Amino acid sequence: MKILKVENLTKGFKNGKKENLVLNSINFEVNEGEIFTILGPNGEGKTTLIKLMTKLLNPSKGNIYYQGKNIAKIGEKYYKEIGCVLEGNRNTYWFLSAMENILYFGRLYGLKDDYIVEKGTELLEFFGLINDKDKKVGQFSLGMQQKLSIIISLIHKPRILFLDEPTLGLDVVSKIDIIEMLKYLTKTEGVTIILTSHQMDVIEKIADRVMLLKDSRIHFLDTIDKLKDMYSKSKYLIKIEGYFDEKDLYKYLIDVSIVNHTKNNGFTEVEFYNDNYSLQQNFLKSMLNDGIIITEFKKVESDLEEIMYMFLKNREGNEGNV
Repeated sequence: MKILKVENLTKGFKNGKKENLVLNSINFEVNEGEIFTILGPNGEGKTTLIKLMTKLLNPSKGNIYYQGKNIAKIGEKYYKEIGCVLEGNRNTYWFLSAMENILYFGRLYGLKDDYIVEKGTELLEFFGLINDKDKKVGQFSLGMQQKLSIIISLIHKPRILFLDEPTLGLDVVSKIDIIEMLKYLTKTEGVTIILTSHQMDVIEKIADRVMLLKDSRIHFLDTIDKLKDMYSKSKYLIKIEGYFDEKDLYKYLIDVSIVNHTKNNGFTEVEFYNDNYSLQQNFLKSMLNDGIIITEFKKVESDLEEIMYMFLKNREGNEGNV
């Protein structure tokens, strides 16, 4: 079921007499209960899009629909259906405790104190902050502050949670905690999560679908697996006995692009890009004929960061839309 639909959405900002387009007539839909991730280089409209979908900005053209209704016409009721945590914004009051923050923001939603305390306690336990509920937020670590911000955004049981860089600057433990908690929210509570991130390891663990913005348009919208299938090069690893410098191997690895070369524990490992099966067979045969012992040869899946780099590099100067 589609919970959000973006139709011909355009947003520009005036710079003197000129209008700089950040988003140019983009179209997409978000499914209920999925984790939908927005990717792209800096300045390509990710945060602007979040602000448009949360009604913090108005579009220059186009419409956004929530459950079939134009959000421009829903009014304040829409804010009771969504939660939002924006990166780089102060989302809590540091001079208040965690529970005092939860009470303050819960009351802004018109919720009763009994409910706020009950739900807030449940969320504090879920996010591992229950023992810190009476501590001033100014004493919290960055990870604890981010968890509390998400708790506050969930206090009114939103249908959609918007997160802008939710794991940026967090330590490894806090980052993994938030990833697992967000996945749990979608699977058990049915919350739809729309987020932006520059951290490819986070995207790879969490996203159901990814949308890539570049040049004010959508250049890709599908699953991570589809992105890998379409844009990853064929990367291979060869492991051989003994230590070999790259110059010793180039006479065999002709017309390949070596991306990693390591020597360790009596072996040399080389990762390289090559799609030519016949060429692979030729250099493997040449190495074996010269007495080189090959202990491993396999295809290696490119990680998302590599794929994003290749994708963006290959799309330079191109335009497209989904």
